[in-house]
Formats: sequence, structure tokens, C-alpha cells
Amino acid sequence: MQIGERLKKRRKELGLSAENIAEQLGVSYTTVYRYEASSITKIPVATFDKLCKILGVTPAELMGNSEEVSEEDDELSKLPNHFENPQEAIEFILKTPTLAAFGGYDPDQMDEDTIVEFANELLGHLKVMSHRYQKKGASGDEKRRNS
Repeated sequence: MQIGERLKKRRKELGLSAENIAEQLGVSYTTVYRYEASSITKIPVATFDKLCKILGVTPAELMGNSEEVSEEDDELSKLPNHFENPQEAIEFILKTPTLAAFGGYDPDQMDEDTIVEFANELLGHLKVMSHRYQKKGASGDEKRRNS
């Protein structure tokens, strides 16, 4: 199934008209129909992102690349705001593939307070990076609109 077919199917599941989606995207309804017919194969990134939000799907789902998310993967995607429990902190550290790949630390040599501190510092860095790139994404969208 092509993107256009998935787009049309999801739009109909939600009971949305092509005109409604077009209005939210800031394009003509014929453009939406052309997306659905796959006669337009290169949807601009900003438009594609908006389309995913309107349809309540991820880009991977709309592209047909989604896999069933296991409960374990779903749990990993949910980050806590803060760790106080050393057990949860070490599980976070050990279950995060990027951290495991870079290493440079030895949890066996850390006491419980250091493990909690390390995990909380990692969370802080992730939050800063996420916030920074959310802002860059927004300013990038604005730049594209003004071009």
C-alpha cells in the first residue's frame, strides 16, 4: 500500500473530508486528492509533518514502516522527570542503547547515589537537547513558509 492509499484510508477512518485536511494544511483540496492518488510523490516535509499530526499517526506509520510496538519498547520511550530510586536509574542507564554504545562508565564502580545522579544528569541533557531542537524545528518551519 502506498502513502496515498494509507492517507486516504486514515482520513476516512477519522471521518475527515479532503477539504478539511486541505484547509488545515494550507493547500488546495485537489492537492490532497493528488497526495491520495500518489500523483504527487514528494510531499514537502513540513506539510508531511502537519499531515501526520492531523491524521494522528507517526511519519513511519504513514510511510508504512511502522512495527508493532512492544510493551517493553513503549516503556523505554516514556522518560520519567526525575529518578530517586537507584534501581529505576540503573535500569534506565542499562536499557538505553546509545548509552551502552558509548560506555565510558562502570555502574559496578558507582554507589547508588552516583547512579541516581548520573541518570538524572542524562535526563537533564536529553531534555535540553529535545527543547533546543524543537525550537530549531519551529524556526525552520517558519523560514520555509517565508521563502
